[in-house]
Amino acid sequence: MVFFMQSLLSSKGVVLLGVLLCLSCSVGDEQKNIQFLKKAIRASEQGVVLDADVGVQLGAEAEKALKNGVPLVWVVTARLWQSREIIWDKKIAEVVYRYQISYHALMDIYRVKDEQSGAENTFTSLQLALNEIGSLKNILITADRSISKNNLYSIGLLFALDKERLPVPLRLVAYYDPEWALTSQWNIWSF
Repeated sequence: MVFFMQSLLSSKGVVLLGVLLCLSCSVGDEQKNIQFLKKAIRASEQGVVLDADVGVQLGAEAEKALKNGVPLVWVVTARLWQSREIIWDKKIAEVVYRYQISYHALMDIYRVKDEQSGAENTFTSLQLALNEIGSLKNILITADRSISKNNLYSIGLLFALDKERLPVPLRLVAYYDPEWALTSQWNIWSF
C-alpha cells in the first residue's frame, strides 16, 4: 500500500512538472505573430477615437483549422486610463470588439464579420482577410468629451484570438501549442 501511494505521488509530480514545462514553453511565444504597426488617438465629434494597424500572421495549425472550416474570432480590447500621481490610475473606459474570420471552401473565399455591426466583407486571400482584421479604424473608446488637455492619459490595446470560441476538442491544444500563441501583450502608450 505504501509503495502504491509513493508511486502515485511521484507520478502526480511528474505530470505536474510536465504541465508546468508546457506552460512555460508556450508563454514565451506570445506576440510573435501579432505586431502593432501604427496607432493613433484622435478627438472627434463622437468622442475619443482609436485608429491602429495590427500585423497578424497565423501559425500553421491555426491556418489549417481555418481551412478545415473552423472560424476564428479575434478580440480587440482597448482601455483608457487617466494617470494620477497620488493613487492608482483611474479607468475611464474599456471597449471590446470582436471580428470573425471564416473560410468557405466551395467559393474559395475568406469572410470577415464585424460582430458588433454585423457587417461582412469577403476576400480572395487569407492575407487580405488578416489585413482587414488588423485595420482598426474609428474605434470609439469613449463618448465622454470631457477629456482634459491638462491631464495625462494612457491607452492600452490588446489583440487576441478568442480561444474559448474554438470547438471544445481544439481548445486544449490551442491553450498549450505554441502554434496557437495568437495573443499580443498589452500595448500601452500615453497622450
